[in-house]
Amino acid sequence: MAAPAANLEESVCGGYRAGRPAAGGEALAALLGSTRARVLVHVAADPTATATDLVHRLGVSAATVSQHASVLRRSGLITTRRTGGSVRHAVTSLGHAVLDAHGMDGAR
Repeated sequence: MAAPAANLEESVCGGYRAGRPAAGGEALAALLGSTRARVLVHVAADPTATATDLVHRLGVSAATVSQHASVLRRSGLITTRRTGGSVRHAVTSLGHAVLDAHGMDGAR
């Protein structure tokens, strides 16, 4: 699932998607902040990813992932579950609605 995340990452970071400016990604980043938007997009693109996977994929610290996940969780956009030593996040229906509203439907 790395390809959808890469395309969505490009959209969130102001790249181009399908030959058009990624206005939805820019709006999502403006709404949530670019790192938080990237966390949401990556969780949506790969629900099997652990928090540690997100650290490596996003190139940020574990504390940063944890902080942004906490805000997304309190906002009702993701849920979090701990399994053994791993932490996994999942996008809620509200989170998917936010992504869909910003043209980020490829995250499913």
